[in-house]
Amino acid sequence: MLAYNRSKLCNILFSKELNRRLSPHGVTSNAVHPGNMMYSSIHRNWWGYTLLFALVRPFTKSMQQGASTSVYCAVSPELEGLGGMYFNNCCRCLPSQEAQREETAAALWELSERLIQERVGSQSK
Repeated sequence: MLAYNRSKLCNILFSKELNRRLSPHGVTSNAVHPGNMMYSSIHRNWWGYTLLFALVRPFTKSMQQGASTSVYCAVSPELEGLGGMYFNNCCRCLPSQEAQREETAAALWELSERLIQERVGSQSK
């Protein structure tokens, strides 16, 4: 669960830094949370997952419902030119304090660049 939470934090931080870098050029970026969706075949491999999926199914979203926040942020006229925000259920939300740290967002960007360069550089040899 910790890895999942960190991945969501990184998504918000990366989107915030992407917006900071590209908004002067007319490109904006917002982070979105699609909600809890249950579309997976993992439950086929173990009966425990089948039971778990059956219990949580009433509290999950369909694929269409999960896409609604992404679609809203992409086409909503009131968001035109606005970025660096976090949305859940088509509403702007305040992310955690950690997700608002500009220095952490910049550090994540630099780490991402370095890791990509290491990978791309090693493949070009």
